[in-house]
Amino acid sequence: MAQAVHTLDLNFQNRNDAIAAFLVPYSGGAVLVESGPGSTIEGLKASLAEHKMKVSDVTHVLLTHIHLDHAGAAGWLAQQGAEVYVHPRGAPHMIDPTKLIASATRIYQDRMHTLWGDFLAVPEDQLHIPEDGEKITIGDLEFTAYFTPGHAEHHIAYSFGDLVFTGDVGGVRMPSCEYVRLPLVPPELHLGKWQASIELLLEKNFKHVAPTHFSIFDNAEKHLLSALKAVETTSAWLEEIMPTEPSIDELGAKFTTWMYEQAKVNGVSEHDLKTYEIANPLHMSATGMARYWTKFRQTV
Repeated sequence: MAQAVHTLDLNFQNRNDAIAAFLVPYSGGAVLVESGPGSTIEGLKASLAEHKMKVSDVTHVLLTHIHLDHAGAAGWLAQQGAEVYVHPRGAPHMIDPTKLIASATRIYQDRMHTLWGDFLAVPEDQLHIPEDGEKITIGDLEFTAYFTPGHAEHHIAYSFGDLVFTGDVGGVRMPSCEYVRLPLVPPELHLGKWQASIELLLEKNFKHVAPTHFSIFDNAEKHLLSALKAVETTSAWLEEIMPTEPSIDELGAKFTTWMYEQAKVNGVSEHDLKTYEIANPLHMSATGMARYWTKFRQTV
């Protein structure tokens, strides 16, 4: 990782280590991997200032996927002049986010704006749609886009030298922890595809891994193997639990208890547990897992 890559803490909900954007300076300005949500624009400005940069220096934004915590500020950054890269399945929602906003509002209701801020459209002429495996050249920088479904069908991991930005497919991990937790959100969760995506990244032999939640870690293989194990153990857990036909509330309670036990076994502190929950709310997982089971697993 010869080129400098900086983790920008966006201070989501006044919490450190919850949501990151990654800053890659170059001769023409800077690339951001992830924009963060619209609610963290001031945090983004402050983090850029720490690196003696302004929003106007950001020329390109690479989005791993279009969930609000990863892509919510992309439209605002486009208004400031940035070019935005996104998966082809996510592109229509960046051009017209009406359905995405309506869907999220049903979930978050009166907390929608407080949590996520504004989600503005990206002008079509500033939106770029890479192909799987495409090399993206920006000045003297080169990234490669890898389609990595599982967390979401429209997910991309970007490599940069021996570093891979894993978005959410690489799981959630706090800087002081070894523990990797999966964000199992609806509507496109698919554990089989998730496993294949991690196996793809393992084949590339990256040295460094950068999950959006949170930071850059040097032990990429160990991290990705932990994420792979989490996929496998979650699949096995569902095989055990779902035949009892739990309600969403029951499934959520059982899963929360199981996740808490997993975290404690891995030595996660109460402080870090709270940050894991802010970065990856467990109440979303029950709906994601139930939908996945009904659609892909219960008839198998």
